[in-house]
Amino acid sequence: MHRRGTNPDAMHNVPAATASPIHTPLAIDNALALHRDGQLDSAEQAYRAILDAQPRDAKALYMLGVLYLQRSDVERAIERFDAALALQPNDADCLNDRGIAALARDDNEAAAHFFRRATECAPRDALAHCNLGKALRRVGRHDEALRGFQQALALDNGFFDAALGTADMLEALSRPAEAIAAYQHAATLEHDDARVLLGLGKTFNAVRRHAEAADYFSRLLQREPANLQALFGIAFATDGLLKFDDAIVWYRHALRIAPDSSTLHNNIAFSLTCLSRYDEADHHLRRALELSPGLANACKLLGMSELRRGNYRQGWAYYEHRKLTQSGLRDYGKLDIPEWQGEPVDGKCFLMAREQGAGDQVQFVRYADVLHDLGATVDIWTSDELAPLFARTRGVRHVLTEPPEGRGYDYYCRMMSVPTWLASDAIPHGVPYLSADQAQIATWRTRLEHAAGSRKKVGLVWAGNPDHYLDVYRSAPLAALEPLASVRDVAWFALQKGAGESQLDGVAHRWPICALGQLLDSFHTTAAVIQSLDLVITVDTSVSHLAGALGKPVWVMLPKQADWRWMMSGETNPWYPSARLFRQQVLGDWSPVVDALRGALEAL
Repeated sequence: MHRRGTNPDAMHNVPAATASPIHTPLAIDNALALHRDGQLDSAEQAYRAILDAQPRDAKALYMLGVLYLQRSDVERAIERFDAALALQPNDADCLNDRGIAALARDDNEAAAHFFRRATECAPRDALAHCNLGKALRRVGRHDEALRGFQQALALDNGFFDAALGTADMLEALSRPAEAIAAYQHAATLEHDDARVLLGLGKTFNAVRRHAEAADYFSRLLQREPANLQALFGIAFATDGLLKFDDAIVWYRHALRIAPDSSTLHNNIAFSLTCLSRYDEADHHLRRALELSPGLANACKLLGMSELRRGNYRQGWAYYEHRKLTQSGLRDYGKLDIPEWQGEPVDGKCFLMAREQGAGDQVQFVRYADVLHDLGATVDIWTSDELAPLFARTRGVRHVLTEPPEGRGYDYYCRMMSVPTWLASDAIPHGVPYLSADQAQIATWRTRLEHAAGSRKKVGLVWAGNPDHYLDVYRSAPLAALEPLASVRDVAWFALQKGAGESQLDGVAHRWPICALGQLLDSFHTTAAVIQSLDLVITVDTSVSHLAGALGKPVWVMLPKQADWRWMMSGETNPWYPSARLFRQQVLGDWSPVVDALRGALEAL
């Protein structure tokens, strides 16, 4: 915290209206000279001599307070500042130092009061505005703190502390793009300041510009190899670049410094999971929970690990914590309906509520029939694109596309939470549990048979959600699948929608594929097309769930680190009996998967 009073040269002259200034200018000048030279004992004696002669000398009182503050004698400093302010209540310098003294004893609200008074008395004093920002930051009033720092910077664009404070507050307010610009301005003033390098790294991570983030953390670590925040930041950035082996090295380095950090144990577990090192990941997750019981992210990850292993009772219980993660608190708002936690549902009106992606909802809508068999009247709240399909689901009365106001329902439950509260861990095996419209199926079957003739009709999806964290591994470049084109007597139909469709142009002259993506205007239509095919081959995306829920033969191409619902190993899956799984052995290498697919196709 800056305090102008620590430098006697920086003090404003006391106005002529000072109460009874009978000492000679030479006396105060001599005291200030001693103070300036660091002779604090002699300066104290000189100030006291002035005050012995004139107890109401405001400047001597103020400067003696400054001296005590330099010695960290906060209480005596406050006594002198208060006495000086009683004589000169609008002295901005004294108000500023009185605020600093308040901060020294963690009286942050009082500090903010004195700094605000200083800005009122000296509205063009950048230092007072900056200090006000610092006090307000301490009490968590980040919006007001930001205004203080910005006002200081407007008055003095070269004021480093104000530039840094502005950036810090923008980062705290989750405005990372603006924070980056503010940190970059601070860097023009102090390009090697550790706080600036750290702030730039954190904010570039926040906007997923991980390579730039890693560069700033690396610069800081060259100077401070044991800087824990920088180690955490570079590990997180490296993970974001999908360099999981390197991220693990950085996390281990950080753990040597902070072995009891639950966050570090949680994060290294994520990187280990991405490399399918599940036992090591579980060890770190359990350690994280020993250190921070109930840590939501660790519980969620451990839940997925248990589900992947088929330990459903433990898995569902841990997975409930997904609602308490930072993203979960945003996405899982409570409805104005009692939330079901296993109470009897016979005779009750029950709402199954949407969550996560389309594939998740397709997988878990099967539990509507389970609840119906227990005596519940079941409605579904889902998205517009799934509503027509779910309206045909066994056990469902009505489908909503907007959250209800609560009237008429005894309970609600998020779709993926229903199995948590059921008495049995058994996965409902009533497959198919979705169906398409028979008239649509007939129409599509005619169209596809006309195109295919006597050949087998195979649907293909090669790309999933591009926003998924691991999409680069979950999606397979269409060119990598091109060896499938050599299989005879197969008519290929692309069910691909979105950005992946453009890859068709690159193989069109070598691999004739009929593109249907533009015609698939809903999951209901896609279901009818799938029902008209002989087989679907797809990466892990909503189509894999849809085909499985329809009971259609579906071959799923899985990355080395597959999602929990595909289990840890094997070609079969308990959720979808009609699915056959083709797993990578090396992350990112699709060649063996394609070879296995080609062999299986040729054997049909």
